[in-house]
Amino acid sequence: MRVTHPETFPAFESLDRIAVIEMRPPTSPSGIVGPFYALARAGSPEPLTYQIAQAVLTREPSEVLIVTGLVDAVRFPCGEIDGPIGSLALARALTMLGHRVTIVVDDEAIAPIKAVADVASLDISLVAGHFSDAPSAARFGAGFGMVFAVEKLGRNTIGGRHLIWGTPVTVGDPYADDYVLGAAAAGALTVGVGDNGNEIGFGNIRVDAEPLTPAGVVVDGGFFAATVVDHLLPASVSNIGCYAIAAALAVAAHRPELAIDGTTVALWTNTGLDAGLRSGGVDDIHFRGDDGIPVPFVAATADMFAGVVHQASLGEAWVAV
Repeated sequence: MRVTHPETFPAFESLDRIAVIEMRPPTSPSGIVGPFYALARAGSPEPLTYQIAQAVLTREPSEVLIVTGLVDAVRFPCGEIDGPIGSLALARALTMLGHRVTIVVDDEAIAPIKAVADVASLDISLVAGHFSDAPSAARFGAGFGMVFAVEKLGRNTIGGRHLIWGTPVTVGDPYADDYVLGAAAAGALTVGVGDNGNEIGFGNIRVDAEPLTPAGVVVDGGFFAATVVDHLLPASVSNIGCYAIAAALAVAAHRPELAIDGTTVALWTNTGLDAGLRSGGVDDIHFRGDDGIPVPFVAATADMFAGVVHQASLGEAWVAV
């Protein structure tokens, strides 16, 4: 495609590009994040991270809910590393902006996520989802001004939740979608961050993304999650998507300290792994990384976001005209 004009939001375009760089192992579906991103952006002139940052910054400080955590009796008995670490990075940025943040996770993942939150010294509420029915969960969600769903399995068109291979998931919090739906009905801002399509928020692109279903996977009700959100950010890894949003908030608010660097990401990731969280994307339960990406490369990606923020903080971009 021939380029005839400069980008209007170069820093945010860079953040978006970093967020979708795939470094996937052979055991994870590849070649899908870029197409997901194109569908989510839908030809908009504004990068997705820019849209999300602007939507957040136009809201007064309020109660914010972050819904995260994936548990599976065999693969993730105490939870997956992807989701919680990025959620804590988001929580850090949002609390620095004056919001009060609650993170709701599966009960099995409370202890390891609390271990990371303690290391991070974050002033947040960490609670387990213990609702007995969908209406109660929806009322809970309605009490928040913003809701972020991060790497959270969503229900498909017939209410099923499943792993990337199509394996049904019957453990964990079954009402995560209802937090989002209740919040949306009450006028809250809703944001979804995911990486494979079976997470809350992919209802935004579900129909058009159907050809991107992982090869050989067949799921009754469709592979893609059905719940829609105001903004969907597909990313190579959901945690990385959260680092991108934190960086976008840093650029948009002119507050570089909101971004998270690689040293911090490495510390939090290793703390979570030591506490019992596991990496997805690989079969090795002792793998040191995030979604099959070794910790040093995940940290390097976070440093790239921090680098974009640093350079953007030096002054207004000199955009070619």
